[in-house]
Amino acid sequence: MVLALGCSDGPAPQVDEAEGFALLQRDATTLEATYRAGGASVRALVVETSQNVVEVTYDFGETVIGFHIDYNQGVGNFSPSGNPLDAAQAQLLTPLLEGLSKAVPEEDGQRTRVENAAMRQTSFMQIVPVGELLTPYQFVSERGWTHISCSCGNQYIGSGYYRQAGMGCGCNGGDNGCKGRCGQGCGVTSTPKCVGTTAYTQDCAKHDYGLGSFAAASDDYSFASNNCSCSGVGTCY
Repeated sequence: MVLALGCSDGPAPQVDEAEGFALLQRDATTLEATYRAGGASVRALVVETSQNVVEVTYDFGETVIGFHIDYNQGVGNFSPSGNPLDAAQAQLLTPLLEGLSKAVPEEDGQRTRVENAAMRQTSFMQIVPVGELLTPYQFVSERGWTHISCSCGNQYIGSGYYRQAGMGCGCNGGDNGCKGRCGQGCGVTSTPKCVGTTAYTQDCAKHDYGLGSFAAASDDYSFASNNCSCSGVGTCY
């Protein structure tokens, strides 16, 4: 009796990629990272294509959002394509930002250009509208921003509005704290590490209170200087 042994020609079994944060590349001019959860994923790629000119891309699959940021000219371009950002995709951004914050130096002055761009633009991605068809636009740093006080209090946030704003989880105006921060907010009971920026501005405060658009805060998120300090882990700023 002859036994015929052969190999299956069927497709190789697929291996599920691990969920959570993964840093794929980090060097002087490139940073690449992914975050996966619940069947959704985002791939962030930040590349300094020439001195002080950075391309930032967030690839969700059928949704891609890109930024071209020229720090020499102080000009940025927001370039979305594909489907609107959905809720499952938006939920990936906070853990992506937290993963990045652990992978790069805590102080802005110690970060490379791509590391700083990754932190700032991922912070900005947290306020991009969900479920809306997005359109491209340009934002310019020379149009300026107006810093607000770091100390929490009722202060002028522009356009005739006065609201509670400033550092701290207790500076919440009724929900998340750190009102006016151009970066991740903070819950009333949580004390997260300081991530994103420590720039507090009028446009960011107006957005926090639903009084201004995410587009109007684009230049603040991308270019505004940090006017408030952060003492790091365990302190909510």
